[in-house]
Amino acid sequence: PAAEAHPKPMLTVEQQIAHMKAKGITFDLVTEGEAAAHLREKCQFFRAYAYRKLFPKHVGGPRDGQYVGLDFGNLKELSNLDRKLRDVLLPMTLDVEHFAKVRLLAAAEDRGEDGYALMRDYLEAFTDEQRNHLRTELKQRRNDPYAGAVVRKYQDDMPVWAFCEVVSFGTFTDLLRFCAVRWDDKKLRRDHYQYKDTRQVRNASAHGACILNDITFGDVPARPPAALVNAMNSYGIPRRLRTKWLSGRRMVQICSLAHIYAATVPDGSARSERKSQLSDLFAAVEASSLPAENPAIAALRFLQRLTKAAGLLD
Repeated sequence: PAAEAHPKPMLTVEQQIAHMKAKGITFDLVTEGEAAAHLREKCQFFRAYAYRKLFPKHVGGPRDGQYVGLDFGNLKELSNLDRKLRDVLLPMTLDVEHFAKVRLLAAAEDRGEDGYALMRDYLEAFTDEQRNHLRTELKQRRNDPYAGAVVRKYQDDMPVWAFCEVVSFGTFTDLLRFCAVRWDDKKLRRDHYQYKDTRQVRNASAHGACILNDITFGDVPARPPAALVNAMNSYGIPRRLRTKWLSGRRMVQICSLAHIYAATVPDGSARSERKSQLSDLFAAVEASSLPAENPAIAALRFLQRLTKAAGLLD
């Protein structure tokens, strides 16, 4: 039977290149043959084409609607920069999660908490819906080759140190919120919001989501946490730049990650490795052939300024 017609049918690689040429995209930095090989073997069209949003279009005239100064080589370069960005953001989020758990357990010890009683009180505060959701999460991990043994051992009465090791980051941040209220710890409550931002960045990076394509515009509006705004002020970042870069959710979340990382991850091998990765990322930005006014390059340069001010770069 004939395939059902769709508004945007799947294009062959040759049709993809023809479509881009019709949109004004050139193939001077990369030949059409090289572009075809790249699309077949290294990066699907839908993903590479996403970065076109970072370029303006002609308005009026014979090239109305076509992109201005956009070559396929630019799309390829932006995709590579996005990969480098994800490659440093993901381990940063894992570091933050690890040290958040270390800090929470240390705080519980300092307050004389019983690890079992703390968890019983936490679960007692749940609604039936929340309790069922957690049961489902733990049940799904019973046969997990990494966490299953811990879940099976403590499933009937789980202490806080075991709980931290087997639940998702999202569930952990809810426990952290509970502890912040229990201990009347205002700083921990503020940090909780930045941990939530960190979780969003982790999920996006781990799933290989495009980040730079909508880094400044077309983004979901966001209200930055007060702790982040205050931190940027202390870093000497002018209000004009704070207003510009903290208007979209992606940048707010990434900046929150940078700040909470600087504030909670101690000096050591993890921090040194991230410094090296950040240096490699920003070296690639410096070497880029893209103009400084390109939104992705401008955003990355701002992140360079922020991470340096936060002490994550020399």
